[in-house]
Amino acid sequence: MKKYISILLFVFILFGCSTDDFLDKQPPYEADLDGAITSANNVELALLGVYANLAADAYDSRDIMVEGSFRAGTMRKPDWWTRGNAVWYYERYWPVLAGNGSTEWSYDYSLIKNANFLLSAIDGVNDFEGNRKDEIIGELHFLKALAYERLMLRFTQYWDVNSNLGLIIRNELPSLDNVKKERSSVADSYQMILDELEIAITKCPDYKHSSQASKIAAKALQTRVLFQMGKYSDCVNMANEVLAHTENDLAPDYATVFTDWESTNEILFARVFGASEAPSLETRLTSFSSGKWGPSPNYLDLLGDDPRYNTIIGDTVEVDYRYGLAGTVYKNATVKKLVNSANDLPLIYLRTAEIYLLKAEAIYRGGGSLDDAYAPIAALRARAGAGPVAHATQEEIETAICNEWLIEMSFENWNEYFALRRFGAEKLLQRNDILKEALDKAIEKGPEAEAQYRKRIEDLRILPIPSSEINGNPVDQNPGY
Repeated sequence: MKKYISILLFVFILFGCSTDDFLDKQPPYEADLDGAITSANNVELALLGVYANLAADAYDSRDIMVEGSFRAGTMRKPDWWTRGNAVWYYERYWPVLAGNGSTEWSYDYSLIKNANFLLSAIDGVNDFEGNRKDEIIGELHFLKALAYERLMLRFTQYWDVNSNLGLIIRNELPSLDNVKKERSSVADSYQMILDELEIAITKCPDYKHSSQASKIAAKALQTRVLFQMGKYSDCVNMANEVLAHTENDLAPDYATVFTDWESTNEILFARVFGASEAPSLETRLTSFSSGKWGPSPNYLDLLGDDPRYNTIIGDTVEVDYRYGLAGTVYKNATVKKLVNSANDLPLIYLRTAEIYLLKAEAIYRGGGSLDDAYAPIAALRARAGAGPVAHATQEEIETAICNEWLIEMSFENWNEYFALRRFGAEKLLQRNDILKEALDKAIEKGPEAEAQYRKRIEDLRILPIPSSEINGNPVDQNPGY
């Protein structure tokens, strides 16, 4: 029986599936891995299963990419598209900050769980070549750190290190004794992620390709975490370490990152999809190339004549009238950068351009000179062939940094939304027309209604802890839910 359960557990890990259903069954709840993973080859196979949990399968990757863009107001479903299966729950509610986040919660905690299982199992395996065992340990700690960091940004009060509404940290094998787990503080949550990254930086392999965890990817993630913690001096120092790796510098031109991503090392870490997953990736093509989802008019105005326009935005397509008014031809711009002809564009988690932006904003927020803060922005704009922008005042440098996040890193990984939140609710309202319209309606009702809606905007900065967790582990829920 013991061997049978161990083999079953190995299958769950190998294919990146959640073990929730398995762990609900008794006996036994507390399973070990004796007889399941006994060779280096089995460990490598199980490692692929852990990678497959990040952050979603090919189908769900579409939603993982762009929820933040809807929330930021840079992406919209055309107003005239009102019928048929184009009208999905999140297309209506993401722009006004509603949502449940259960998909991302499930994928990220499944990764953490399976990584913990494999870290336990690898102790007894010793037939690796060279230092491959240590490398795998490093990769697993990097993957856990990335999953936890994603959970931080979506479900915790990550901007306040004094808050008690941090992560539910699950770094032990699941058992009846630890099903119920309180939330850690934000400070302790960050420290745990940094501890994971220290192991990753020490043990991960050097960079080979964007689909494998590496030392440089771990340093890049540490740069982002230090920035989120408000440790701006440390963030700049780590950013400089990352940027010193010239083999991972910016691609020669912006378009290459998306049209020929395998030829550049700018993508530091990504979820790469294979040919076998192409049918599921079809959802990306239909969403981003057919006019179903596209850039908002507000975002098109922001882009203006920026040289990156033709990489980010695709052709205006004509859309079948049946989704609007019969007899009318509708047109909508597309988001070109999210799809390519091979249908294999990765889901990008870290790339060098982001490190430039983190450095710029960290210098500014840390009290550095405006010229020093602008220098990384200038480098990105020079790569794109874009001219300089005003940056001589605090307002101008804030606008320069925020707009560069919205243009350079658009539609990739919630970047626009997080940037707008950092620069304040008014910045968000400038870009999210739907949210601004809802606020205006509240203002018409009077000061009390306005105050309530502004509080809603602040409370819904993050997602609720999903009911799937709360039902079995009644932790403190986030404000506003």
